[in-house]
Order: sequence, then structure tokens, then C-alpha cells
Amino acid sequence: KVIINSGTANACTGIEGIENAKKAIGIASKYLKVNPDNILISSTGRIGKHLPLDKIEKGLEICSRNLSSEGGHHAARAILTIDKHPKEFAVKINLKNKDILIGGIAKGSVMVEPDMATTLVFLATNAKISRSVLDILLFECIDKTFNCVSTDGCQSTNDMVIIIANGESNVDIFEDDKTIYEQFKSCLLFVLESLAKMIVEDGEGATKVVEINVIGARDGGEARQVGKRVANSILFKTAMYGEDLNWGRIASAAGSTESNIDSSKVDIFLADIPVMKDGMAVNYDEEQAGRLLKERYINFTINLNTGSGSARILTNDISNEYIKINALYKKQR
Repeated sequence: KVIINSGTANACTGIEGIENAKKAIGIASKYLKVNPDNILISSTGRIGKHLPLDKIEKGLEICSRNLSSEGGHHAARAILTIDKHPKEFAVKINLKNKDILIGGIAKGSVMVEPDMATTLVFLATNAKISRSVLDILLFECIDKTFNCVSTDGCQSTNDMVIIIANGESNVDIFEDDKTIYEQFKSCLLFVLESLAKMIVEDGEGATKVVEINVIGARDGGEARQVGKRVANSILFKTAMYGEDLNWGRIASAAGSTESNIDSSKVDIFLADIPVMKDGMAVNYDEEQAGRLLKERYINFTINLNTGSGSARILTNDISNEYIKINALYKKQR
């Protein structure tokens, strides 16, 4: 079982915060009639505030009387803080003539850096799978999804991804059965990709979702480093809000990493339009580029032309609304 509270992060609260978390688990154990060792707790909200145990007990008492297989949507809404929209996604796949379900809900819209921070994700599946195999799958899929998104380049204290498998389908997932294993992995990856994209789409004040594909790097680590540096560039993000290509901001951000990038080999594309080749400006159709920049979803490719490493980073723009929301954060709480 998992209990989640929003509004209070229970971070930077010392020993008392740890003890309060244990008390909340004890309360959940009482109402859900589950061993405390089988209960996980997750919190999100303002840092430095203690858990309101009275409210938590009241809420758990109500929840325990209203548990339902249809309650996922209510849970997705309940965990929101400053998010504008609930985030939920599920898939069904037929394996060995039985339906395997993978579903999840997520919370997050800002401070999602460097790996997930302020992102909470809760997944469930009816597959029969060992903890060790599930750990491997989850870490591999998280690394390609939630660890490759950034909204405002800031980080925070509370993040978590939990996946629970109840085995009710009685369909075994194990590495030796490559076909079944890869099909399950593909579905899990798709669910996580979808939830991660929803978080970027829901970024505070965001008007654009930008995909940055880095290819031709020495390895995946270098590709990710370059992609993240561009994604977190305030100049790049504001240019996207202003629908201004200004590809020089991409080139300068990419070149500011610790990697030894050969600028004379770098190509940059807006969708399939080359805007920089071999480290130099090229003529391109500015009207066509302008139309692409007006769209909600924008795609860039950066080719370092030095290897086979690649990475895909998702980010968004930064608007006046982002400044307004965060400048008035205290008044909105």
C-alpha cells in the first residue's frame, strides 16, 4: 500500500519529521488493516512544514471506507499541488492470452532537475514479476524518461517512483523469456514516457514543449549533458517563448558543457531544417522556421558528429506567467 499527502513536503523537518512519517504509516495500518512494513509513504508540498497528523488520520479514515478500483482518477487529482492538470495513463497488452495492465499517476510541473526532483510517480501492474527484475526494468525505463526531462532547471527535495505488481494475471515476466520481457518493458517505457511528457506540458506558464535530440555524441552521457545544458538555458527557453529561432543560443549552450566538443563538426536542425552546418550559419527558409516555432510542439536535433551516443531531452519554454506564479507563490498557498 502507498499513502500520499500533498501540501506538506515533510522535508527539512528533522527527527520529528521522520517520526511523524512513521506515525502516519501507523495510522494507515490501523485503518487499512495492513502490516506497517507493507506501507510506503510519500509527501509533496511546502518544504519545512510538518505533517498534519490530525488531517491525515481523518483523511485515511474516510479513504479506507471508500476504496475502489475506480479511485485512480481521484488519487491523481488529490496529489496535485501547483499542477494545473492531473496526470494518469494506462496500457493493456495481451501476453500468453491474458491481459496485462500497467497504469500510473504522476505529480509534477516544476523543479524537475537533475533527475526527477519534485516528481512523484505511482505505478501498478497485474504482472507476476520478481522485485529484482522489476527494479532493473524500472531503473532502465526511468533513466530514459523522467531522468531526461527538465522544466525550469531547478531542483527540490521530494521525488519518488513506485511500482507495485500484484501478480493477479499469473503471467510471469522474467529475463530468460526475451519476447515477453521486451514486450512488457516496451509498455512500461511507453507509460513512463507519456507521464513524463505530461509533466513537461504542465510546466508553470509553459506555452511550448520542446524536444531536443542530441546525436553523434561520444556516448549517451555526453549527449544527455549537451541536451540538458540547452534545455536549461534561460536564453534558449525565453527564445522559444518569443518564437525566436536564435540558434546561436543553442550552439553556445551546447558548447558550454565540460565535454570537448569540436564546434567545426556540429550541425543543428529545427525539425528537418538545417540552421547550422559544420559549426557555421546556413541559409534557411525563415518563414517556414517561423511557422514551426509557432506550434505547441517544437523539435531540435543537435548532431555532434563525433560518435554514436544519443539522448532525447524534453523541456518547455519560460513565460511571463512563470515569473508571476513564482513571485506570488506565498500568496497563492
